[in-house]
Amino acid sequence: MKNILLVGANSATSTDLIKNYENKYNFIKMSRNLEYSDVENFDLLDEKTYYSENIEIDGIIYFPGTINLKQFERLKVEDFEKDFNVNVIGLIKILKFYKKQLQKNSSIVLFSTVATKLGMPYHCSTSMVKSAINGITISLAAEWAPNIRVNCISPSLFKSNMSSKFFSSEKSIERISNNHPLKRTGQTNDISSLINFLISDESSWITGQNISVDGGLSTLKI
Repeated sequence: MKNILLVGANSATSTDLIKNYENKYNFIKMSRNLEYSDVENFDLLDEKTYYSENIEIDGIIYFPGTINLKQFERLKVEDFEKDFNVNVIGLIKILKFYKKQLQKNSSIVLFSTVATKLGMPYHCSTSMVKSAINGITISLAAEWAPNIRVNCISPSLFKSNMSSKFFSSEKSIERISNNHPLKRTGQTNDISSLINFLISDESSWITGQNISVDGGLSTLKI
């Protein structure tokens, strides 16, 4: 059974992944929420709080992210720094810490956003940090081939703990649905099923890809 490290394991997508595939993988969980964590007092930016058992790791899923939608004029430098720390610096620390434990044919799954493919107002900070994830994905996929695969998923807005405020009313849900060619909002299983594919042997010839899961938003105009 593969050992899969879940960073930010309290996310809605992570809990859905665990629920649907816990019989397929051995999930190692790290979260600030102890209910979803195999370590106490987890701090993304502090390696001393990481899961430290020296075991073989077959995959890493990095869930931490931010949705910071503001006009550029309202974004403080500190907002950019906070978003960068969570989305990029935390990821770099995790990959450096666990690189030696990654086994041959292991898989890393990262998260970008549709906003790096389609210009959207109020997404300056989000687009900036997730564009960095796109760069990390293709660079490490090349550098670590053929032993480690690296891919990222670029979703549009979908129902999750982090995005719950955007789904607070039926009117909001209808508006979000109508913005997408497939006329519905994304669900956590739309993402977790793709994660399962990317960490499985069924995707063993896929690396360096930025895969859109966005109801057609980034490529279709209907």
